[in-house]
Amino acid sequence: MPEIDKSKAGGFEFSDEALAEKARKELNAISYLRGEMQNMNSAGKLAALKGLISKQVFDTEVGYSFLKELQNELLADDSIDNAQIPLIPVVDSGKVRDTEIQVQKLKWQRKFHILLPFTLVLAGCVVFMFIVAATSNNLTILDYKDKLENKYAAWDESLTKREQEVKEKEEKILEDEQNLKRGKTDNGSKEDTDSR
Repeated sequence: MPEIDKSKAGGFEFSDEALAEKARKELNAISYLRGEMQNMNSAGKLAALKGLISKQVFDTEVGYSFLKELQNELLADDSIDNAQIPLIPVVDSGKVRDTEIQVQKLKWQRKFHILLPFTLVLAGCVVFMFIVAATSNNLTILDYKDKLENKYAAWDESLTKREQEVKEKEEKILEDEQNLKRGKTDNGSKEDTDSR
């Protein structure tokens, strides 16, 4: 399959592929119009020519060629007064491209102006989230292990300290109980000794 040159259309070679694409679209419109105009009388063709010119349907060389062909056909027809046949205004294709570029530029500027506030708000949210994460005392995934180990180490130290205190109290209670028992036994032996 031969490769299609994207810069050619309707027997013309364009310097710009976008302009060639526009010419290809005009070719499709021309083929449709030719089918519609086959059974038209001269007055209908004249009205169609005037409508195409007033609506500026064509702005490439392909479209102008069709308009010129239709104009010549009407000029050759004796039933139409040549004074009624309009001239074809030619728009500089450079101006058309510049206008299209300006339109595209304006569209992008509008989109930019619409999206800019949203982008700034979202960026502010991201910065705020980082600030909150950096200044928060809550555990984060980055230092989760260290904080968790420190927390459990503190609990272990506290439990060990309490356990030691409980052991000391138990020892003191046991010692007091033993002292009480000894005191009772000592008092009992003294009473036995005194009663003898």
